Amino acid sequence: MRELLHSVLTRVEGEGEVVLKTEDGRIVGVEVRISEAPRFFEYLVRGRLYTEVPDLVSRICGLCGVSYVITACRAFESCLGVEVPEDEDRLRMAVLAAERVKSHVIHVAYLNLPDLIGLGSLSELFESYAHVFQKASKVVLWARRAMGVLGGRFHNVVNVRVGGVYSFPSVERVKALRRDLDEVLREFLDLATFILGLKSISEEVHRLRYMAVAGSGGYSWVGDGVVLDDGTYIEVGSFENYVLTEQVSYSNALRYRLPTGEPYLVGPLARFNTYLRYLREEVRELLEGFGWYRSLRGVQQSVVARIAETYQTLLELRDFLEDYRERTVEGTVRPGRVRGPCVAVTEAPRGVLYHRYLLDGNLRVRSSNIITPTAQNLACMEYLIGSKLYGSSFDGRALELAKNLVRCFDPCISCSVHVARLGT
Repeated sequence: MRELLHSVLTRVEGEGEVVLKTEDGRIVGVEVRISEAPRFFEYLVRGRLYTEVPDLVSRICGLCGVSYVITACRAFESCLGVEVPEDEDRLRMAVLAAERVKSHVIHVAYLNLPDLIGLGSLSELFESYAHVFQKASKVVLWARRAMGVLGGRFHNVVNVRVGGVYSFPSVERVKALRRDLDEVLREFLDLATFILGLKSISEEVHRLRYMAVAGSGGYSWVGDGVVLDDGTYIEVGSFENYVLTEQVSYSNALRYRLPTGEPYLVGPLARFNTYLRYLREEVRELLEGFGWYRSLRGVQQSVVARIAETYQTLLELRDFLEDYRERTVEGTVRPGRVRGPCVAVTEAPRGVLYHRYLLDGNLRVRSSNIITPTAQNLACMEYLIGSKLYGSSFDGRALELAKNLVRCFDPCISCSVHVARLGT
C-alpha cells in the first residue's frame, strides 16, 4: 500500500513541508514541498527604471535584503560601466557583513541549536539554556544596530545605490559601534565555544557537489563568476545557461542542477570548503581547539561553517570600524550605454545569489531572472534525505531526521518562490 506522510517544516523562514512516500512500510520517495504562494518579483520590476530596482528586490528577503540590493546594484554597474569608489564599496561590504552576522547567529542559535541539543522547540531552549539564548541575542542586536548605522535602517536598508552609497554615517555613531563590539566578540566567543563543543554535531560524510562565488582573493563574498568543488569556473554571464532548471508539480519553487543532472550545494559549507585557507588566524585557532579546522563533508557540520564565518566577519567589521573616516559621497552617477545583459553574483548568507536584467534604451527593465540560494539547494535537500532514508522502514524518527536535514540548509522559502514563468 502506498502512503504519503506529511510534516510541516518548522524553525525555517516561510511555509513548506517534507513528504515521505512509502510503499509497504518502506520509504521510496522524498518531496520538499514549497507551498508558499509565488510573489512575481520579476514582473514587479518590469518597466521600472534601473535605479528603482535595488530597493524593490530588497523586499524579496526579510533576512538578507542587503544581499539582493547589492547584487542588483552590481548587475547594473557591470552593464552600464559605473565605477564604485573604493570607500563606498567598503561601506557597502560592511553593511553586507553586518547582515551576515545577524542571519548566521539567528540560524545557529534559534533555528538549529534545538536540534543539536535534542530539544523540540525554541521555548524549551530558552527555558533550559537561557544564558546561550541571551548571548546570541546580544550579537544579533548589535548586528541589527550596525545595519541601521551603516545602511540607513536595519531592515530593507536605504543607503545602498547603483554607483555606491547615499551617505557616510558620522564618526560618532561608528565609534559607538566599535566601543560595543569588544563585548559582542566576547559574547560570541562564549556562544561559539558552547556550540563547537557539542558532541552531537554529526561527523557523517555526505558526498555532495558544491558551488561558491569565485572571488579575486581572500574569503570571497563577491566575484565575477562561480567555482565548483572540482575547480570548474563558470563566468557570471554563462551561469544561467550552465545550470539546468527543473520544475516539479508539487512545489512553487524551481530547482537547479549541474549539467550532469547532479544536485549541488550552495551556502556556508560550500564557501568554507572553497576558502578554508583564507580564514584568519584567530578563526583557525578557534576551530583547531575543537578539531574542526578541516574540510567539512556533512551538511550537519554547516553550523561549524557558520560559526567560522561569523567570527571572520566580526573581525573584518572590527577592522572596518577602526579604520573608518567620514567622507563625502562622490557626485551623481552617470551611466554609460547599456553593454549587454546586467548580471552579477553575490554570496548571500545562504549561498550564491544570481541576478540578470535586460534594459531597454531608456534604462528600464525589459526582463529579469533572479536565482536564489534556497531554490538551488532544494534538489540537494531531496537527494540527501533520499540517500539517508530510501529503502528504510518508516517510523516517527524518519520525518524528524528529514526535517533536521532541511533545517541545516537554513532555507529561506519566501525567497525561493518569488518567480513564476508564464507561457506565451
